[in-house]
Amino acid sequence: MRVYFLGTKPTLGHYAGYKLLDGDVSKIEVADKTPDAGFDLNTASTYPCYQGRAVKTDFVPTKIEYQEKGPLPDANKAFGLLTFAERFRDVVEVIEPGVHQFLPVDYFDRKGAPLGRQHIFVAGNRLDSVHRERSNMVLVKGMRWCPPSDIAGRAPDPRDVVLPHIDMAAPGALVFSNQKVGDKHAWCDMFMLSGPNLSDALGAALQAENLTGIHLEKCEAA
Repeated sequence: MRVYFLGTKPTLGHYAGYKLLDGDVSKIEVADKTPDAGFDLNTASTYPCYQGRAVKTDFVPTKIEYQEKGPLPDANKAFGLLTFAERFRDVVEVIEPGVHQFLPVDYFDRKGAPLGRQHIFVAGNRLDSVHRERSNMVLVKGMRWCPPSDIAGRAPDPRDVVLPHIDMAAPGALVFSNQKVGDKHAWCDMFMLSGPNLSDALGAALQAENLTGIHLEKCEAA
């Protein structure tokens, strides 16, 4: 099986420019701040939409200016927020209904003309999903998966988790665990700052939609 990292890609040969018309992304907070092995309040404040937990909507933007000519892509990343056309939401809700947040945001051009509505996607599953025995990764300070090169040359930290099979001279290799992922289809890993991640089934369903601007990067799972 494969896992996908969900992201966006340029459709104009360069990354598009955006302008917030309301909201304040620096003040967005996760609704549930219950500690777990990978939860850090500072990190959660910096990356609130990549925690696998719902966010409070008080400061979530509802209007964004698209500062480019041409059509608005179906997938956008503006101010750290992933937004998608309604077809994305429809596909996700068929495969994993009632789990994730889809927060409406309206796009406008520079002259204020409406370009369409999309939804900010916040994955609602928070998992420890990395296959520890198959990955060549270090759990730095017991909090974040990083390639071995990230800690090369520094004094060992007693909190670092370096399993016996780790090759410190080899590149990082990330493998997800099918067993840990189970029947989940969209999630954020509690020990990673990137996300969301998607299952094979959801990734394939989204690829069939031919959404412009979406990027699905394959990663191994075992």
